[in-house]
Amino acid sequence: MRTIQVGAEERARLLTKCPLFEALPMAKRRAVAVVTMLRRYDAGEYLFLQDMPADGFYVIIKGQVRVHRIGNDGREQILHLFGPGELCGEVPVFKGRNYPAGAVAARPTQALYVPAADFRHVGNEHPEVYVEMLAVLSFRLREFVALIDDLSLKEVSARLAKHLLDLHVRSGNPTVELDMTKAVLAAKLGTIAETLSRTLKKMQQRRIIEVDGRAIAILDATALARIAAGEKL
Repeated sequence: MRTIQVGAEERARLLTKCPLFEALPMAKRRAVAVVTMLRRYDAGEYLFLQDMPADGFYVIIKGQVRVHRIGNDGREQILHLFGPGELCGEVPVFKGRNYPAGAVAARPTQALYVPAADFRHVGNEHPEVYVEMLAVLSFRLREFVALIDDLSLKEVSARLAKHLLDLHVRSGNPTVELDMTKAVLAAKLGTIAETLSRTLKKMQQRRIIEVDGRAIAILDATALARIAAGEKL
């Protein structure tokens, strides 16, 4: 990690990439920007570690950050993948507790670090910032409920089918591009790479998809939807 030296005006401009700060008056955005630090991380570097004291959060400017928990058995469960404009590490900020998960740069990443105390000071003067933060936390909660539902009630094939359909809907294209390695995708889906590969192979054999590296052509979206809903593969 290294700090990138840029002026407060540029940091204030970068804050507008995040909806949380976009609506702030420029004077207050500058006040936040003054105490922020623009940091650069190489792929594989940690922004923060699981159980580390939480004294601030991050606004992702460039790149991608993977938030995960490591179990006692050493297995990784990916909780989030964050990109430009998104917040990372904001959950424990208000109580001054520890980060419940670790955050690692999945690719070369730039992020603005926002100290918690300074953010609370701005929030006390502009409660609308807290309203926006509440919206972020509410969205996180819905994501966690969906994740728990997927991991506890659905088979790997259903989780994978849902993931591919989500990519299909977002891109609007019959061929989707995985934005992560298959090992990382396996961790995100709560499985291992070998099981993921077997599931992809079964889907390919049934002519539901066609795999070419990270490019996956959706040949039968209806069948994929049935599997996502619980039909056996």
